[in-house]
Amino acid sequence: MLMNCVTVAAKGNRRIRLNIYPGHYATSHAHVDNYFSMTEVRTDCAMAAEAAELLASHFRFTPVDTVISLEYTQIIGAFVAQALSAPGRDINSGADIHVVTPQVNSNNQLTFSSDMQPYVTGKNVLLLLSTVSTGRSLARAVECIRYYGGSLAGIGSIFSAIGESGGMPVRSIFTSADLSAYNSYRSDECPFCKSGRKLDGFITTAGYTEI
Repeated sequence: MLMNCVTVAAKGNRRIRLNIYPGHYATSHAHVDNYFSMTEVRTDCAMAAEAAELLASHFRFTPVDTVISLEYTQIIGAFVAQALSAPGRDINSGADIHVVTPQVNSNNQLTFSSDMQPYVTGKNVLLLLSTVSTGRSLARAVECIRYYGGSLAGIGSIFSAIGESGGMPVRSIFTSADLSAYNSYRSDECPFCKSGRKLDGFITTAGYTEI
């Protein structure tokens, strides 16, 4: 059961909030000591719109044809596209920006169906994620964009523990500096495991599952 919740407001907009639960959790890549619940910011219409405006402000002068929304950020992605293409909003004003999400095949690879590929191939793509922790999921997404001939124009996320990837800044609403503590460990180096503490749950892109 999730307990001891700490709510943190974004420095750029106090109406955007994350609920943080300290503990011992496993992700697909690592063990971490905090779970950041993205549920409200990804599903609450008003908060998602606020988050999108804050993220879009970083890309006002970046040509964007397509927003690729991963990890349940489609609502935010739609608001980002709307904000960037609004009349009088600099370089993308009046642009027809598409919001797409790739499929995941049986080999855990990201793929685009034939009817979605035209929105990636030869396009300036803004990549949007919920969380960037180790950077592995981000690298997989970038590889997918390049495979389909897209040009990575920018990276945005709700939370990021890293400031850049491949020389490109990761623009995020929350960073490790905004939070009291956030540590990521390889499973064989996790201090909680070494001390005999059991996992509290698993974290996936969809959320938290208690063990």
